[in-house]
Amino acid sequence: MMLRWIGRVLLLGLTSFLGLSYWKLEQIRQPIELEEIPRWQVRELDTKQWKIQSISDPERKTIAWFRGNPRGLRCDTSILLTGVQQGKNLLDGSAGLNDPANTVAMEHPIRKYVSKQSWLSYGVAEWWNIGELIRLEMLHTLGALQALLRHTNGSLDGDARFTEQVVLAGGSFGAPFTAALASLENENVSGLLLIYAFTDFEGLFHREFVRQGRIHYKMPSEPEGLVAWSEDLGLRVLAGSLAWFLSTLLEYGEMEAYLPNIRNTPIHFINGRDDRLAPQPSYNLLWNASPEPKSEIWLPGDHINPGDPVALLRVSEYMYDWGKAQGLRGCEKFDS
Repeated sequence: MMLRWIGRVLLLGLTSFLGLSYWKLEQIRQPIELEEIPRWQVRELDTKQWKIQSISDPERKTIAWFRGNPRGLRCDTSILLTGVQQGKNLLDGSAGLNDPANTVAMEHPIRKYVSKQSWLSYGVAEWWNIGELIRLEMLHTLGALQALLRHTNGSLDGDARFTEQVVLAGGSFGAPFTAALASLENENVSGLLLIYAFTDFEGLFHREFVRQGRIHYKMPSEPEGLVAWSEDLGLRVLAGSLAWFLSTLLEYGEMEAYLPNIRNTPIHFINGRDDRLAPQPSYNLLWNASPEPKSEIWLPGDHINPGDPVALLRVSEYMYDWGKAQGLRGCEKFDS
């Protein structure tokens, strides 16, 4: 009787745990809504560098670099949010272009979160709420990006240096954030640039986990023999399980949830033909989810290398050409 009673208690506990876990997962994976985004504010430190800081959590802050705005001109603006490692490299790479319009490059706020590796000190409570903590990071990144958008949109801020035309440009890991904000702030965004963007997180994680695992354990990509084949199978099964779990947690970050809601805003994709992070089937998900007007250009090579100035300049030129063609990189005189 005692064993049966213990078994029932354990079964009830397991059922409750699984039910609560499923409920949490369903809440976490829902697309982000505008009301969730925490407020940030922008302070211009000098003519080239701005500080962006959370109002509710001042410890959260990042920086942005500004270029443009010749005296006496009101100009259109492009806001760049690139990958975690790229910082202002793309802005520096475009310095040689004859482009008087405004450009702002924001350092990814999540960069500090990743570099601290604070997850190493997590306890049970933090791991239980890991999904909410990751979602909070995206919300705060959107808050910083939203603050920049509202600061540089002349129709919202009233600043005579800026027109009401603002383009959001997201590169690599920055693309999901710009796509989400372009959807949520559609009426305040004039154009969306997605540069080497990727989605299908489950496929992405699985490919990268397998690739990194083979490198780490010095495993061949095409195993020979029963032992090697078994080891490779184990790696792929483990990678698949982790990929499914993480992609489910991050489902709200996939751009297909936001792109269909964008209206009357041109969307332009700049892609790498051999991009391992965004193979053709993955990219097709983004293209098919995007409404018209939309366009694309394919560049040779793999995923963009933030340390390659030639590649960065080439991308900057295509960004400028597209913006100019759309009438989104102009300036006009005003009485200062």
